[in-house]
Amino acid sequence: MIQLRMIKQWAIFVAFLFGVFANALSANEQGVSQALVVYDSSLYDLNNLGSVNSEVASLVSDLKNKHGFELTLQSYSDEELSLFVADEPRYDHLILLPSAKKAIGDKKGFNQHQLMEFINREGNIFVVGSDESVLPDDVRTFLNEMGIYPAPKGFKYIDHFNSVKGTPQLTNENIVNKKVLGEFTEGEHEYKGTGALISNNENIFPIVRSSKTGFTTDEVEETLSQEKTWTFGQQGFLAVGFQGFNNARLTWVGSESLINDDLLKWTFQEKNVLKLQFVQHYKSENPEFIDNKLYRIKDQVIYTVGVSEFANDKWIPYEIKDEEDNLQLAFKMLDPYQRVNLQPLGPGSSKEDGNLEDLYIYYANFTVPDQHGIFTFDLDYKRSGLSYIVDKRVVTVRHLANDEYKRSWDIPNSWLYVASAVLVVLGWFLFVVNFLYVGNTNTTKKNV
Repeated sequence: MIQLRMIKQWAIFVAFLFGVFANALSANEQGVSQALVVYDSSLYDLNNLGSVNSEVASLVSDLKNKHGFELTLQSYSDEELSLFVADEPRYDHLILLPSAKKAIGDKKGFNQHQLMEFINREGNIFVVGSDESVLPDDVRTFLNEMGIYPAPKGFKYIDHFNSVKGTPQLTNENIVNKKVLGEFTEGEHEYKGTGALISNNENIFPIVRSSKTGFTTDEVEETLSQEKTWTFGQQGFLAVGFQGFNNARLTWVGSESLINDDLLKWTFQEKNVLKLQFVQHYKSENPEFIDNKLYRIKDQVIYTVGVSEFANDKWIPYEIKDEEDNLQLAFKMLDPYQRVNLQPLGPGSSKEDGNLEDLYIYYANFTVPDQHGIFTFDLDYKRSGLSYIVDKRVVTVRHLANDEYKRSWDIPNSWLYVASAVLVVLGWFLFVVNFLYVGNTNTTKKNV
């Protein structure tokens, strides 16, 4: 009986795992992204959206209907809360809402290490802060590891010079990164939330910053002090973005009022996603031989790339309009020997029929340096708010062969020596002629 019971339990467990993998496989085949929303059931009843504020209700509704995600709702206190199954991510995206508690139900399946691993496995995270609630300690520790330091509970953002009836007002001037967040709908935005400090992590960039007269404190009516102030002036930030080298994205906002469709699209890889469609390099005199592995010093090389941008659910040509965003190529060994901006050539197509223009072509024309060795075509394109493009192609550069060097008259510096040799021969010839035929020819013998 005991063995039969164990067999039944194992059968149920295997069936459960099979069901989990089958659902995940089915969702992936259909192209449906899996998203997990983690919340505090004492603050939000997400099963009854009519009981929560409009921002959170709109968030959950848009994730299902507008973004088309397969949505899972779980509480921080849920004992079955986890991000991985069999060491594989269960979800593509993660949304973390504020909580009234600092603890998490199951810290084995959901902690700062799991969150970091989720980012390392190319998962995307959207974190919502609040001045009245907190984030669980593991979430807060995770944000600190990334370089984002939200203010503690009770610290609120205040700006006496830019407020209406005590509520701070943000304008489009507060938006730092226009690629991620374009503009506020009405030009101004009421903000009731908190602020954060950020580190000098190169992967972190501000999206919305505080005004010069804004600050974050927990003592509204008392005199400001260093101990009671978390941020002051433009050192404080109200929305922050992070993008890893694997292009995984994280967004932190300090208020539910900043839950914006542009921010959600950016976080969940629905905008500002770049794709390198092709890379080619060849000698200018032999364009039919593409992607050579061997070049010669002083060769003229043409390097071309095709770049697409994902926008409005399709790939379109990525056309650069700002000089600061130019693509740049480095031809380097240990250090760059050539560093040139890629010039626009025009739109193109990644399909053979060429009916659909879905990429933009850029090129560079340069001379291989007079140095032999192992060189790399290094395209390293990193701009805040855009997914990173990195491509490295290794080639060999050789010296001239013995029969490839210029000879005599082809070398301008040799003209003087060649001319000198010719003049010497000519002078000798004239001397001989003069000595034999032009000089004194009277050879009459004198008699004594």
